[in-house]
Amino acid sequence: MTSDLRRRARIFRVARIAMLALVIAYFLAPYGVRSWFPVWLLFLLALGLELDFFLGGWLHTRQRAPADALDRGPQQRDLSELGTWGYWDPSEPTPPVVAEPAFRWIHVIEAVAAVAIVGTLLYAASRPSGWNAVSSKRQAQTEAILSREASAIARHPATVTCDKKGVYVGFVQDADGLAEVGGDQAFLTPEICDTLYQLAVKHRVQSFSRTGRAIAVLAHESWHLRGERNEGLANCYGFQSGVGIGVNLGLSKSRARAMMREQLATNASDSGTNVQYRVPSDCRVR
Repeated sequence: MTSDLRRRARIFRVARIAMLALVIAYFLAPYGVRSWFPVWLLFLLALGLELDFFLGGWLHTRQRAPADALDRGPQQRDLSELGTWGYWDPSEPTPPVVAEPAFRWIHVIEAVAAVAIVGTLLYAASRPSGWNAVSSKRQAQTEAILSREASAIARHPATVTCDKKGVYVGFVQDADGLAEVGGDQAFLTPEICDTLYQLAVKHRVQSFSRTGRAIAVLAHESWHLRGERNEGLANCYGFQSGVGIGVNLGLSKSRARAMMREQLATNASDSGTNVQYRVPSDCRVR
């Protein structure tokens, strides 16, 4: 194998590692990112990388001069500097010239393994998960429960919709929820809906902080539906009302209160530079 082919093999080995890292990053990315980026595009990228490796190497080999056309005897310059063939005994057999094979099975194994790993990871990543894995019947049941809680706070009929397509909320909009002030429609991200589904229908808490956050988002948007424009007050009232929502969804009052107090305690850091979301200094959760 020539130095060019060795260098080409090393470059493609690094490219395969980078491709696997990209697939793993896609697998661990938030739902909004995965729904925006088509999974088949990654597989085509990996497949194209392997096809380029094989076809490029094959064409490179075809373009090289045949081995028989090369003069393997001593060159004239060597004879001038080192002498003639006078020392050579023609009765002794000439050792055969063994050329290193250009084809190596290790490269085939690497390519097949890379495509198999990428395909397996992408298949696992493309399978329904989270809110998408919930049946339509359970999704409708969950949205009805959340709409009931929102209507109770808004004091008028309201509908909560889980925005699966990311049209109103999600990674691109950088928002977990959206509601028109004084309106009757609120939108939540699939992640928020799935966490609330796990609590209200499956009766399990995925994560203390995540569940508290989901309840707080639902309560916050419900206060917008009631007519509260101020984001900080909507957060404060949402933390206070979140205790009742948590109880209605299956939590004990003490645990629901602990979740909302955690949301209140982390409000300043969660708000970051969006100071309009910071609650008043006298806000309390009782």
